[in-house]
Amino acid sequence: MTSIITLRGGLTTQYLLPCTGGYLQVEAGDEKEFSLFLRKLKKAGVDPRQIRYLFLTHHHGDHAGFTSFLREVSGCRVIAHREAAHQLNKGKNAMVPGGGLTNRRALMLGALLVMLRKLNMRYTPVELKEGDMLVEGDDNELLRSLGIPGKILHTPGHTPDSLSLLLDDGSCFCGDAAMSRAQWALGTRYCCIIIDDMEENYRSWRKMIGEGARTFYPAHGAPFTPETLQRHLDYFKQDDLVFVKR
Repeated sequence: MTSIITLRGGLTTQYLLPCTGGYLQVEAGDEKEFSLFLRKLKKAGVDPRQIRYLFLTHHHGDHAGFTSFLREVSGCRVIAHREAAHQLNKGKNAMVPGGGLTNRRALMLGALLVMLRKLNMRYTPVELKEGDMLVEGDDNELLRSLGIPGKILHTPGHTPDSLSLLLDDGSCFCGDAAMSRAQWALGTRYCCIIIDDMEENYRSWRKMIGEGARTFYPAHGAPFTPETLQRHLDYFKQDDLVFVKR
């Protein structure tokens, strides 16, 4: 799909995909970056009212943080995993028992971001409404009904509610199922810095590749190829996680 609009510049990248009557937006970033988002949207020549749907890859604040604000100016409908609903309603990041950070460098970065208030664990709660769409898992019909040639994949590991959006042309918007930002510094081998279940995360990599992903568009970092993920499969184990919550 050549008409994807990419909005970079904040902590989280947003993508706009053409759909029937406007755009589907992938990700809503941190709520403190909403004004920045609106400036980027204006520069791209898009009116907020053109955003018909918001696809949330998961409930974390750097992905769902300004959802409520965006709904006020656009009236968009939310698409998310059903397991995200409770945390969206609370406006709070969850971490499952046994989860942790990929390595100590990731732990240091996470602590720094929290200290600098660049990463919020809480955000304005999202009140899900009639017309919002919650999926149970993989879905091959919903996006097509909106005029988008693609499907939704359940890709847990980073969080239980993680979803990815895979277009028929192989473009895969994977949220935090994989990330490419600052690999040279973090050494996370394309894993996100926070992982709930490392083995499940790698299963999600294999699933996306097996379903035909050709180019990955992460929430954090530049696009990369499936060959990149294949080179790093199974590098970490669950026991490698640090700051584990038991």
